[in-house]
Amino acid sequence: MNPAAISARSLLLTTMPFARAQRQPWPVAQDALRGLSRLAESLLTPRGPSDELDEARELLAYWEQRACRLPRWALMRRREARAAAWRWRERVRDAERERYGRGLLGVASQLALERRAPATLARRGRQAARVAAYMVVTAAITLALVAAAAVAVVAETVLGAL
Repeated sequence: MNPAAISARSLLLTTMPFARAQRQPWPVAQDALRGLSRLAESLLTPRGPSDELDEARELLAYWEQRACRLPRWALMRRREARAAAWRWRERVRDAERERYGRGLLGVASQLALERRAPATLARRGRQAARVAAYMVVTAAITLALVAAAAVAVVAETVLGAL
């Protein structure tokens, strides 16, 4: 082969430097990547106990209301709502204990700072009120039955005496 043809051919085969290699990628893409990295960092950083407590209370209220609002015939959805409410009640309890402390001192500090009872105490208070209401109704029915039996005995003795 001709040496001039080889040198011309080698010039054609050599690669030219890529012009974009020195420049940064698209500015819009860089901004989007920066925004995504900030979002990922904010999601990965642990949140404070107050954020967790507020979110847990909000979700607990949602699931408790959902359990009450669902119709009686929606058994699976009500069971799911009760289970989710139980899980969020546990999370609220843990977040309150982490934020205010355990025991009577924790309850007192929460009452002093937020003027609200802890979630477990509030739930137990509602349960106790419900049990007390059932007891009052049961006592009233029992008293009415005893009074009706007494009236029947008196009526029988009065009618037997005649």
